[in-house]
This record gives sequence, C-alpha cells and structure tokens, in this order.
Amino acid sequence: MELNRKFLYLIVEFYEKIQLLDKQYKSLSGEVLDSFGFNEMHCIDFIGRLENPNVTKLSECLKLTRGAVSKIIKKLLRKGAIEIYTQEKNKKEIYYKLTKTGESIFEAHEKMHKKWVEDDINYLSGVDKNELKTVCKFLENYNKFAESRIKILKGEDYENSTD
Repeated sequence: MELNRKFLYLIVEFYEKIQLLDKQYKSLSGEVLDSFGFNEMHCIDFIGRLENPNVTKLSECLKLTRGAVSKIIKKLLRKGAIEIYTQEKNKKEIYYKLTKTGESIFEAHEKMHKKWVEDDINYLSGVDKNELKTVCKFLENYNKFAESRIKILKGEDYENSTD
C-alpha cells in the first residue's frame, strides 16, 4: 500500500478507535452518560466551568455555530441537565447553569476524562521520546494544514487558497 494511502487509512482507523474508546469509557461511567452525545457532554462541561455561560461563549468554546449550540441547549433543557437564569442588571441576556442532573453528568464526564488521560499517559510513557517528538511535530503541522483547509472551504481565506 502506498505510504500516503496507508497514512490516510490509519487516520480514519485512529478516528474510529477514538470513537469506540469514547463509548467504552462512557460505559464505565454507568448509565448517567448514556443518553448524552459528545457535544451535549462537552456543552455541559463548559457550562460547569465557565462564568456566566451563554450561547456566544459556548459557541466559541465548542467551535460550533450559535444555531448548533442553541439546538444542544434545547436538548439539555428537555433532559433536565441545565436551567436558564438571568442577572438583575440585564434581564434580556440568558445564561445557563447545571441542575443536579447536570452536575452528576459533569462529574461523571470529568471522571471519565481523568481515567482516559491516565491510561493514555501510561501508554505514552513507554513510547520512544524521539518517536513521540516526531509524531507531535507532524500533528502540529497537520493541524495547521487542516485549519487552513477548513478556512478555505468555509470561504474565509480565499486569497490564500492557491497554496
């Protein structure tokens, strides 16, 4: 198999494995995370961490459109994970906070991530440091490349699309 094709195949396989790992780590957290998708859990995570989280802040953190975040918010409200609040000085601005259900999801998600990171660090401690440096350098460069392609595909950087 040509090296470039093998690389692309391995990237897809890596992505699929990460998704499977996510499901497995979720299952270790019990049923509390079962009915919450990836974006919903991360939205809960940011609501639990941010000061006065609103759609704009969540959109920036999640790197999603305000419309997409609004849809996630509606689901989380229906599931009873979050609630709305306003501040005395500005009743028009809507903010979100975790309910008891949301707090339990926040804690289970955080526990899941800690276990995942711990397992990954244990694995990486056995990897040759020079190999790891090479992979890190490659991933940094690839992420920059991917970001530039995303901007071009979104029409944000037409002048630089002739790279």
